[in-house]
Amino acid sequence: MNIRFFFFLCLLFGTQVFAYDPHSNLTRDNKLPKELENIGFSDVTGKSLNLDIPFRDESGKTVRFSDFLSKGKPVLLSPVYFKCPTLCNFHLNGVFQGLKALDWTLGKEYQYIAVSIDPKENESISFPKKGAYLKEYGREGAESGLHLLTGTQESIDALTKQLDFRYAWDEEAKQYIHASGVYVLTPEGKVSRIFQGIQLEPRDLKFAFLEASSGKIGSFVDKFALFCFQFDPRKNKYTIYAYRMMQFGGAVTLLLLGAFLYINWRKITNNNRQGVT
Repeated sequence: MNIRFFFFLCLLFGTQVFAYDPHSNLTRDNKLPKELENIGFSDVTGKSLNLDIPFRDESGKTVRFSDFLSKGKPVLLSPVYFKCPTLCNFHLNGVFQGLKALDWTLGKEYQYIAVSIDPKENESISFPKKGAYLKEYGREGAESGLHLLTGTQESIDALTKQLDFRYAWDEEAKQYIHASGVYVLTPEGKVSRIFQGIQLEPRDLKFAFLEASSGKIGSFVDKFALFCFQFDPRKNKYTIYAYRMMQFGGAVTLLLLGAFLYINWRKITNNNRQGVT
């Protein structure tokens, strides 16, 4: 009788018993918060940007992106805001750590532009910020390559929509919610590479600048190194390109084989000549 009653309970509540997920609470709690669902980057590699968007530089002068890209150098671009209490400071510090470790000099081989996404910011904030980073960077002539720009909401929207850089204002925390990353632009204003995160490896920066400049900057060794590496968007860095290495190995093998055959041909030719004589 007890067994029959037990089976009856199983039939009655079986659906509920077997539908229970012991991890349901964990799954529900680990969902991405709604306020973060539309925050981040999109892959706009290869997109040409409108260079006529007006911004203000650190002196309050109205400038456009074309003013900096006309110098014919690749550009590193960061969407940030200068009074950010957390992520932006880490991002800018990480960028400058990578730039300091790079053997190329800011302003000579490349430009760096940080654009504020906060329309309330102006040159009273960007000017001292630029001075602090130039002092930390510590290289002569870098002031011509570093630009901290502010602008109106219209200008900010025009730029971030082109980049598909998505962010939002958090009213409760009184700060912007945004992702961290940089865009590498060609001298013509085309997006060449995108790096997400805070830390930037000097090697990846150099390769990205080489690509963006179409090989117009850098030594032969730099260009040869880029030949052996390819950008992997899944790893967010440059990795050894196996096919290129096979091409290089094959070329070296053919060169060595050709040299070996040529040397032997010369020996045989000389021996034959001596025999005739």
